[in-house]
Amino acid sequence: MTGQDFVALMTTEMLDDPAVSLGGLCDLLRQRNPHAVLTPQALHQRLNSPQAVAYMQEVFQLALRAQLEPLYAQLTPGLLAPFGRVFLEDSTQCRLHHKLADAFKGSGGSASSSTVKIDVIYELLHHRLHDLVVTDGRAADQGHAAAIVPHLRAGDLVIRDLGYFSLEALSQIAAKQAWFLSRLSNTVAVYLSAEASEPALALVDHVQRHADQDAVVERAGYLGQPRLPCRVLAYRLPEEVIEQRRRSAYETARKKGRTPTQASLHWLQFGWYITNVHPEIWAAAVVATVYRIRWQIELLFKQWKSLLHIHVLAGTRPERIKCLLYGRLTTITMLMRICAYASWYAAAVLRRELSLHKLILWLKRKDRFAHAIEESTVETLWSDLRRDMAVLLCKQKRKRKTSQQLLAGGGPSSEGCAQGETMMVDQAA
Repeated sequence: MTGQDFVALMTTEMLDDPAVSLGGLCDLLRQRNPHAVLTPQALHQRLNSPQAVAYMQEVFQLALRAQLEPLYAQLTPGLLAPFGRVFLEDSTQCRLHHKLADAFKGSGGSASSSTVKIDVIYELLHHRLHDLVVTDGRAADQGHAAAIVPHLRAGDLVIRDLGYFSLEALSQIAAKQAWFLSRLSNTVAVYLSAEASEPALALVDHVQRHADQDAVVERAGYLGQPRLPCRVLAYRLPEEVIEQRRRSAYETARKKGRTPTQASLHWLQFGWYITNVHPEIWAAAVVATVYRIRWQIELLFKQWKSLLHIHVLAGTRPERIKCLLYGRLTTITMLMRICAYASWYAAAVLRRELSLHKLILWLKRKDRFAHAIEESTVETLWSDLRRDMAVLLCKQKRKRKTSQQLLAGGGPSSEGCAQGETMMVDQAA
């Protein structure tokens, strides 16, 4: 069995059946290479070796390196034009067999005893994966908050959720002359000035006292002991959304044997954001709309799980799981190169919006992607892709504007931002 055979078994050959058995893999191998006659036991020994893991890890690194090469220029929509790159970071977890708990520990309790966690740094404007870290399920997002800093240069924008909230990491991002947009944690003290004698604000009371019924309230503030300067924005939420958030807070507290404090319940009346992007670039009313693009990476994870089956990791040996995982990630990385080109072509040439869901199904159908990789016929794949894109692979035209269209048009009204916040709360719930 050649190295190319092994990589194919771990990548393109698993697109249709991610849970294929060892016997099935041996059958696929024999079809690829009649000279490679392996029993399932022999393949099991190859697969569960440290050498196989190191080999697949190196292949993934090569694929990721190729993914990071300059691809195709893409026009930046309106409010993202001031930024060289826009980074989204998030993580996803996949449950594993309980026998893998020693190698990939889970959180325990009601969660899985064995979990693998994948942390992704994704650059939105050029559709590139910039980093991907695999750990066990116990690793907290906050502990990975500073990992993005080495990737940054002046003028970049970082959008992340509360899981990555770290004043130290935000300070490092600002020191790089980069920009950040994040939710605000209710555990962080906010001050009106950088003076050491300045008392911390009772933020909810301050906003309610000075804002009347304004949909969006902004204050210039300083966070924590570093006195990190930023804009603090509060979006007043509809009553039904507030009630939904409170019910969720009570349920979460009940599971932990606690009772939510009145201060935490008052906090839920608003959607809280912080950013160091200047008001001349982003008016207060558009900040929540910009934050909505963070859901792009949530959608990416959804595609990985539903279409590429990254969470289907059969086996009870750590080496096998790692081989499967690196193989699946290699496949995704190669697919992302095609997605980047297709997204650019749809926007720049067709003036349409690509459906990632339709594209991935198209690539899997008739083994188009696998044949293009195996037979080095990628140019033919490009040609077929351009032929079918407008008719089969773009989203239907719709009256409701997308988030990117809202950004390109300068952002929505305050009412529109409140609606966007409501959608985000619904999705989170």
